[in-house]
Amino acid sequence: MLQEKKKYRISSDFILREIAGEYAIVPIGSDSIFSNTVMAPNDSAVFLWKMFEQPCTIQDVVVKGMLEYEVAEDAIRKSILNFVEEMIEYQVLEEVE
Repeated sequence: MLQEKKKYRISSDFILREIAGEYAIVPIGSDSIFSNTVMAPNDSAVFLWKMFEQPCTIQDVVVKGMLEYEVAEDAIRKSILNFVEEMIEYQVLEEVE
């Protein structure tokens, strides 16, 4: 269960790169299930990725997301929670102190 006061950040096993105007997520760790894969995130995923490059709470990201996008708080919170849950499951995102 995710806790909104905990901080999460992108694992050091992944990097986000902009290549010819397009973003790519590249695994640099050898233990990842994505070790031979390059992922192409959409604009929302890039925003979330950049938010979690530094330790950040879900609430911090909700607030910044509401400033960035014209979306209801409930909708943006749900999207962020889905992103965090999935990225934790695949060990792309990690909980930090």
